[in-house]
Amino acid sequence: MVTSKNRKFVFGYLVFLGILLLLITAFKAQSQTFTLYQSLKEALENPDAVEWLELRSDTLAFFPPEILQFKNLQYLDLSRSSISTLPEEIERLTKLKYLNLSKTRIKSLPGSLSNLKSLNSLYLSSLPELDVNQAIIVIRNIPTLKVLDLKHDNIESLPPSIGDLRQIEVLDLSGNPIQIIPFELRMLRNLKVLYLNDDQNLDISRSLDVLAEISNLRELHLENDNIDILPDKISRMKGLEYLYLNENRLYELPGGIRDMKRLKYIDINDNPVPNVFLEQYRQELAPSIKINIGN
Repeated sequence: MVTSKNRKFVFGYLVFLGILLLLITAFKAQSQTFTLYQSLKEALENPDAVEWLELRSDTLAFFPPEILQFKNLQYLDLSRSSISTLPEEIERLTKLKYLNLSKTRIKSLPGSLSNLKSLNSLYLSSLPELDVNQAIIVIRNIPTLKVLDLKHDNIESLPPSIGDLRQIEVLDLSGNPIQIIPFELRMLRNLKVLYLNDDQNLDISRSLDVLAEISNLRELHLENDNIDILPDKISRMKGLEYLYLNENRLYELPGGIRDMKRLKYIDINDNPVPNVFLEQYRQELAPSIKINIGN
């Protein structure tokens, strides 16, 4: 039986898989055979063949300089390690597309990271001491960067520099004590998917004033944000197609939902919405809008 908790996990996991599949598809398009290396010793036996390297380990205390030999490296996962710095020489990895530094001890990024002009996805989650402003200043000059993960980074307020990430398409700010979405976020004209899950200090009314101005935003996640009233101004998000509100404290949806002509899917599972309203939503929103109510 698929529970609501499992369903939420599946949705999030499918998004992650989708990102990986995009990378894998690009790899296969080059008619190459890829091998996953999980041992530095094994990888060093044939450095030119290394394109996918995962060194996730609590025992890894520093960035192995040998990695810089892998000139064809495209996917590098150093998450869950104890590394605290990246070398300036990381710019040598010119083909790098995916970099995962989550759950490490990284506090800042080397300026040379901005020279990785192929980098598509950067994961910086669970880095409570990360200097977010410094990191943004470095990565804002990477034109190919589309996916940025900053969840669980103890971010109380986003710096104005967040508005410089105009190339970003997927942004995850989940699990942070953010109260207000800054005005500068509206500058992210290419942003399509935004995660604000588990941000229980979020002022949803003030935040919607900004979110409504992100013209290309298609998918918004507001799961487990302690929302009891969804302001009617949500209807200003005319381009939104997918809205996730599960695991909140909602008793009803605003009437403006009906005016969101591009909306295809809304999830209000695990909310105390009375059955009489659920039936009303079924009748008024279907079939143009698929609604998940958990039963």
